Amino acid sequence: MAASYDFVQLDVFTQMPLAGNPLAVFTDARGLTDKQMQALAREMNLSETTFILPREPELEATYGKRVRIFTTREELPFAGHPTLGTALYLYSTTNTAPDEIILDLNVGKIPVRFTADSTGARNNRAEGDVFGEMRQHDPEFGAILPREDVARESWVEPDLKSFSQAVDTDQHSGSASEKEL
Repeated sequence: MAASYDFVQLDVFTQMPLAGNPLAVFTDARGLTDKQMQALAREMNLSETTFILPREPELEATYGKRVRIFTTREELPFAGHPTLGTALYLYSTTNTAPDEIILDLNVGKIPVRFTADSTGARNNRAEGDVFGEMRQHDPEFGAILPREDVARESWVEPDLKSFSQAVDTDQHSGSASEKEL
């Protein structure tokens, strides 16, 4: 990887520096392979790293901004904080004033709507003076896994009552769910 690739690091879900949920955004990832993106995400060592793949304006108008999301271990079809953070970066660096940025993620198109809280919201810097709201796809549920199998893979004794009460073993594409102990 002899080429140079610019990236920014954002703090998502906060207005204070060095707080919130950090996110690395590679602003133009054209030319990077899947393996290189994965290696860069591993090097960033954050929860997620995003890669913006700019394309022709006509395609972006139709399909949205192409973005890929990686953890240190794998590519994700969708994740909330990198979606909002990347959309905020794009919003803050545009010369126009869109109310909405559409990201073309592996899960499909995700619209993110923005409301500016001050006139300084668009100054080529994401300062947190903007509120972003997205509409994600509904989760897709899979098979219910046997609690004993989940317990075994989790290194927990399957006869523990607290495990049975605390863990929801449904497979789904959304966040993990827990019941109160």
